[in-house]
Amino acid sequence: MNRKSSSFNKLQISLSAGSHFITDIYQSFIIGLIPVLALKFDLSLFKVGLLTATSVIANSLFSPIFGYFSDRHGLKYYIIAGPLFTSIFLSLIGILPNYYFILAFLFLGNLSIAAYHPASAAIAGHFGGSKKGLGSSIINFGGNFGNALGVLLIILIVEKLNINLTPIAMIPGIIMVIVLFKFVPNTSFRNKAENTLNFFAKIKKVNKRKMYLLFLIMFTIYSLYIMWITLITYMPLYYTGANITLINVGTIMLFFGMLGGAGGLFSGFLFDRFKKGSLIIQIGFVLAAPILFFTFRTTGLISIILFVTGGFFLISIQPVCIRMTQDLLPGNMSLASSLILGFSPGIAAITMIFLGKAADIIGIVALINYEIILIIFTILMLFSFPLAERSLRDEKNNP
Repeated sequence: MNRKSSSFNKLQISLSAGSHFITDIYQSFIIGLIPVLALKFDLSLFKVGLLTATSVIANSLFSPIFGYFSDRHGLKYYIIAGPLFTSIFLSLIGILPNYYFILAFLFLGNLSIAAYHPASAAIAGHFGGSKKGLGSSIINFGGNFGNALGVLLIILIVEKLNINLTPIAMIPGIIMVIVLFKFVPNTSFRNKAENTLNFFAKIKKVNKRKMYLLFLIMFTIYSLYIMWITLITYMPLYYTGANITLINVGTIMLFFGMLGGAGGLFSGFLFDRFKKGSLIIQIGFVLAAPILFFTFRTTGLISIILFVTGGFFLISIQPVCIRMTQDLLPGNMSLASSLILGFSPGIAAITMIFLGKAADIIGIVALINYEIILIIFTILMLFSFPLAERSLRDEKNNP
């Protein structure tokens, strides 16, 4: 089969959401383990930041490469390889003997996620029918829910069983692989008019206005991930430092991710209905920034409520950015997805290596305050998006 489905394919959307859920469970294991590993190996904030930076670099910067090949050769085996190797490598982190082995296994496990994410995200474009925004949001919600649950799951294994038993966590991943192998079609969506093989040659000739729109979306994701990576990396340390138990920290991170995923579902619905992507993003940022600012100026339950509410608005932006990019590059769904899920987060992760060093000097709260300034700058930049979009539309209508 090499044609896009004209209707909403519930089975394929559900399989993609389910496999995204399982795969991203393992992706977030390192977040739940950070307080334990920081204590066990006496890690600085820089070394803690390097753990999440390594994870995001591996599953992001390499994502466009895998996006290229999944567009070329079909989605099935990339979707299967993701949960298979991710579950194996990342379930072994708890039994590794030192910090550098952990970095290596994080890299390999997240490289498998890089193979998985573009193909999974492209499912919404190929099987979403007239509800591609909703399909993208459902798949994205599966990942965000898994990401949130994975933190609590690994903490429960460590606290209730033993850190040496983390390998048992690979079982759900193996089961998911068997299901995917049976039900995911070996599908290629190559389009002669928009062939991925010619993408890199053609992108040099892409209309400058379209390139500017693509840049704005990628910069938005960059800003989003700077804040997102900082929060998921350092909030477990921040809350354990406030004498909150590790299991309760896992519960907080669960709600942070779940509400963010719910926000993504809502923003996907709004995008399908109104097609005002840049406005939806601006509203999300405008609401997230002050909520996260006051998270650190309150204590106890109020601080926690503000933190998870900020996650609702912050994370809701991601699926809208994915859909906007796929609309700009409709013939290269996997590669378009990988630019948003790959390149921009990867650059953000590299930046986080340096910001981790800054956190050692100025502290977590001051670092987040500076990142809020970046979000405000992004909001201002996005005011130019509708103007550039209108100009591009006018040029197409009047060649």
